[in-house]
Amino acid sequence: MKKINLNGKWIIGISLLIISGYAYLIQASDNEQVIEETSAKMHFEINNTKHSKEKLKSKASHAKDLEKEKPTYKAILDKALLIKDKELRIKTISNHLLNWAKDAPYECVHWLDEQYETPEYMLYVSQVIHFLITDDLSLAGSIILNFEILHSDQSIVDDYLSSQVAVSPYDGIEWLNNLNNEKIKQEAEFRLLQSWANLDPTQLLNYLEVHTEIAGNKRHIIQHQLAQTLTKNNSQQVQDEFYSYPPSFQPNLAYSVISQWPEHELSDAREWIFTLEGEQSKYFAIKSYIDYTGTSSANMNELIEQIHSPTLRAYLLERLQ
Repeated sequence: MKKINLNGKWIIGISLLIISGYAYLIQASDNEQVIEETSAKMHFEINNTKHSKEKLKSKASHAKDLEKEKPTYKAILDKALLIKDKELRIKTISNHLLNWAKDAPYECVHWLDEQYETPEYMLYVSQVIHFLITDDLSLAGSIILNFEILHSDQSIVDDYLSSQVAVSPYDGIEWLNNLNNEKIKQEAEFRLLQSWANLDPTQLLNYLEVHTEIAGNKRHIIQHQLAQTLTKNNSQQVQDEFYSYPPSFQPNLAYSVISQWPEHELSDAREWIFTLEGEQSKYFAIKSYIDYTGTSSANMNELIEQIHSPTLRAYLLERLQ
């Protein structure tokens, strides 16, 4: 009985060992398949990545070739200069210049600087500078100062300053201080002050009180224009606040007030002159009255007699003849 049990246990053990071995073989086979599949997948991905990189490299190389083939603005413009038809030449060059000014303004102006003998040269310069002033005023100012051919041109300087004074007159003055062409600078300053007088006369009046170096005929013309603008804006306010203005400015103001006095109220104008204080203010007011009304001495003798200076009084009496 014991012998049978031992034999049975031995058979069972052998069977379990066979089953375990078979299971191991199956698992090993599955693992090998997984490894093969994984290896194949990795190989595919490596090949695919390599192919993608080569594809991208090919595209990049193609883009570089296209970039190399794309002509520069300089090459385009040099070619456009050879166009014989004037109208077509101007149109073509103008279009390319404006595009170049948008992309690289300094390079564009540098090319223009080298084309002084080019037909229609000033037309192209004017177009580019006008575009830059409209597009970026600060950049335009910097470019004009950097190119002598630009800041030595009165019309270009005036064009820039007429825009700058509307934004900030003080920035315009500072820009002028960097200009090394004294003749252009003096003329440009005068025109800037004239524009300023129309835009903001009170602000300019304050500026003139500080900057006494602006003198002589230039100062007189600017003050006259200031007075005209102030009186035109609000004549009654100027009359009411007359003595609040600087004494040196009052004579110009008196002339302007009378010159714009309503024609049907001239008796009031004479009364205002009569009450004016200051020899110069009264003189300029009477002079203005004579200039604008051409009245006879019969109406003006009393006022003229208030002028103490014999020279000024004689001058007014002479103007009545």
